[in-house]
Amino acid sequence: MNNTASDLGSCDSLRKTWQVISLWGLPAVVATLAVVLADRRPALFLAASAALVVMGGACLVNAARCRRLHCYITGPYFLMLTLGALLAYGADPNGEYLSRLWLFLALGATPLLIWLPERLAGRKYLNASECGEGRECR
Repeated sequence: MNNTASDLGSCDSLRKTWQVISLWGLPAVVATLAVVLADRRPALFLAASAALVVMGGACLVNAARCRRLHCYITGPYFLMLTLGALLAYGADPNGEYLSRLWLFLALGATPLLIWLPERLAGRKYLNASECGEGRECR
C-alpha cells in the first residue's frame, strides 16, 4: 500500500459513521454518565472503565491500520483513564477524594487531544509521504 493520504484514509475507522458512533460515541456517553453518577453507585466506575477500554482499543487499532495521528495519543490516554477509573472504584468508593471530578475533567480534555495534534502537524496521517501536487498532506 502506498503512503498517500487517500490510501491511509481508506482504512480509517473515523470515515464510517456507524463505527464512530459504536466505537467512540456511545462509549463516551456511557463513560461520562457513569462518572457523573458514580457518587450514588461507585460500581459505575467499572462501566466507565469498560467504555474507556473500548475507546482506547479502537484508537490503537485505528492507529495501527491507518496511522491516524491523534489515535497514537488518544489510545494510550483512554487506557490510562481506564486505570484512573479502576483506582477510583477501589480507592475512593464514597467519592471523597475528587476522583469523579478528575475523571470528568480528563474526559473533557479529550476533544483537545483529538483536534490539536493534527492541527499542529498539519496532517491527519503519520508518514503520509505522497500528498499530491499543491496539496497539504491531510
